[in-house]
Amino acid sequence: MKKKLEHLIHFALAKKTSDIHFIQEKDSLQMQFRTEKGMEDIYQDIWTKEFFEYLKFISKFDLTNPFIPQSGQFQLEYKNKPIFCRFSIIVNKEVQTGVLRILSTSLQLRIEDLTYNKKHIESLRSICSFRQGLVISIGPTNSGKTTTLHAILHEIALQKRYKIVSLEDPIEIEDPEYLQLQINQAQGFTYEKGIEELLRHDPDIIFIGETRNAYTAKMVIRAALTGHLVFTTLHATNGLEAILRLQDFGIPLFDLQTTLITLLTQRLYHTKGGKTCIYEILSKQEIQELIETRKYPKQSKQLYQEIEQALASGNILDPQAEYDYQNLRG
Repeated sequence: MKKKLEHLIHFALAKKTSDIHFIQEKDSLQMQFRTEKGMEDIYQDIWTKEFFEYLKFISKFDLTNPFIPQSGQFQLEYKNKPIFCRFSIIVNKEVQTGVLRILSTSLQLRIEDLTYNKKHIESLRSICSFRQGLVISIGPTNSGKTTTLHAILHEIALQKRYKIVSLEDPIEIEDPEYLQLQINQAQGFTYEKGIEELLRHDPDIIFIGETRNAYTAKMVIRAALTGHLVFTTLHATNGLEAILRLQDFGIPLFDLQTTLITLLTQRLYHTKGGKTCIYEILSKQEIQELIETRKYPKQSKQLYQEIEQALASGNILDPQAEYDYQNLRG
C-alpha cells in the first residue's frame, strides 16, 4: 500500500494537483484531482477501497468510530523534499467522501512573487515595518492566504531583530527563520492550549494559522492588545464580512478599532506564466471608517474592482475571475 500511496502522490504532483477527492461506495472508489484547470476525473483501477482504508490508518483515524467525520495527517518524501498530506472524511449512509490535501512544505516565496501589482507589493512590504496590531488575510480555501502571510513573515524574519512564533494546523510552509508549532489534537496540543503556550515564549510577532472560533478570535485580539504584532487568516468574502464574523465571535467593536491595522482580502488566479494574487488591501484608517459606517470608504478599491482591472489589462486569464467579479460586485 505504501508504494501505491507514493505512486498516487507522484502522479498527482506531476499534474500540479492540490487536492485529491474520493468517493467510496460499496466496492468502488471514484477519484478526482483538483488541478490548476479545475476538477479532473481520474479513471483507474489501481487505488481501491482497501487503499481508502489505508489512508485512514496512516492518518491515525479512530477506526473504532467509522461513522464520524475525522481528519488526520501524514508525511512522505518526493524528490528528497517533504510532502505533508492532510486527509479528512465524511460518512453518509453507505457513502464515504474523502479529501487528501497535498502540501509542499518547502515552498518559500518573496513578497514580489505574490502579485504583479507593484502598488500591492509596496503595501504588503510596508506591513513588515509594523510592530503592534492585527493583520488578517481573508478569502476562501486555496486563495493563497497562508502563502501571503508566510512571505511577509519571512521578510520580517530576515531582519534578525524579532522573535516570531507561529501556531498552525498543519504547517503548510516550513521556514527555518522562525519557530513553528504544529497542532496535535491526539496529544492534546490544540489551538486553545497552543495559544496559551505560545504567549509564554515571549514572542514579538505571532502567526495563528486560522481564526476558526470565538476562543481563537478572543486570544488573537488579546495578543494584539498586549503589544504583539499578530497575523491570522479568516474565511470570509471581504473585509466587511470579516468584521461581522469577528463580531459574531463576540469581539467588541472597540477592540477591533484598537487592534486591526490591515485587512487583506485576496483571490488566486491563473496567468500566462503561472498564478498571481489579486488583493483588496484596507489600511487602519479605512478599517476605522468601515467599522463605523458599515460601508467601504469612497477612496477604497474593493476586490471586485481590482479583479475588473486585472481582467481588463489581460494580467489574469481565469474564468473563475469573471465569476468572482460578478459575484462580488453583487
